[in-house]
Amino acid sequence: MRYRQYGNTQLKVSEMCFGTMRYASKEGIPDDTSKAGKQALEEAIEQGINFIHSSYEYGTRWLTGDVLKNHPKRHEFHHIIKVNVPDWGEPRFEEPAFRKQIEDALRELHADQIAVVQHLQRGKLDRALGYCQEGEPQRINEFQPVLDDLLAAFSKLREEGKVQYLATFPYTVGYARRAIESGAFSGVVAYFDVLETEMLDLFPLMKEKGMGFIGIRPLAAGLLSNRRIDRSSLPEGDRFREEQWDRFYDQLNEFRSTLSEEPDSWSEFALRFALADPLITSNVVSINNTEQLHTALNAVSGTYPDEKILQAAHRINTSYREKFGVKANAAGVPIY
Repeated sequence: MRYRQYGNTQLKVSEMCFGTMRYASKEGIPDDTSKAGKQALEEAIEQGINFIHSSYEYGTRWLTGDVLKNHPKRHEFHHIIKVNVPDWGEPRFEEPAFRKQIEDALRELHADQIAVVQHLQRGKLDRALGYCQEGEPQRINEFQPVLDDLLAAFSKLREEGKVQYLATFPYTVGYARRAIESGAFSGVVAYFDVLETEMLDLFPLMKEKGMGFIGIRPLAAGLLSNRRIDRSSLPEGDRFREEQWDRFYDQLNEFRSTLSEEPDSWSEFALRFALADPLITSNVVSINNTEQLHTALNAVSGTYPDEKILQAAHRINTSYREKFGVKANAAGVPIY
């Protein structure tokens, strides 16, 4: 397993971060999904993965805690957790709510400390606006009032030894730029994949500030996986046959035409692409079973795409965003 430094901090984590969104029953039941997820996490740890991503919203921390509570390497793991205060429709930052999410995570994960707090400022907006550019002006307008209270609360928790670093999950490029320029965050957590490269424009600024970048959704919600890369082979009723995904596939086909040869495994290529720039510290990969784990491990042991491939994808992504803008579907997945 390869490891990278998180910006200019002392934190060093595995290039692959184990994502726990769907790897267990949300009801805390040791069903087949949970058994497969447990086996995957245990093997991931054996393979050197030391970075784990979770959220109370996922409902899967019970399994992570079960695996880690008596693990001999428990003190060596680094956790990144989502903390959404203020959440949708909430008018202001509330320190008790922020503290509760941190302390709940520490208890549920049997952790000594949270390495990276991934802060989501959703605020007064509804979900649809929160995921796209239409809600950006309001969120930026609310940025400073929330930030002042956020930093005060985070500082107390850091003095207590409960947290290390604060990162922003910005949703949009404009909000990300505002957060980066504030100097308040150690890093940015954002979508980054073949079809969503917009944060690449801010990489020089992040490097200048000594920040880290943690990528999420490297398979573009599954579209870039071996299972769905060939849209014509998808069965009737598959969600990627829906009209909202047309432009994603058009963009993908344009990118594929720039490659000298098709990858043997698109899943592996996509995971490598999401680590191609040295600024990127780690890549959050949702792992549900050992088959997916082995695919991810093969990817992070290979050669990453070069700058030419990265820029080709970015040029195409930029042209599609300029032509169609950015909206979001009911599931909160940005679509063009």
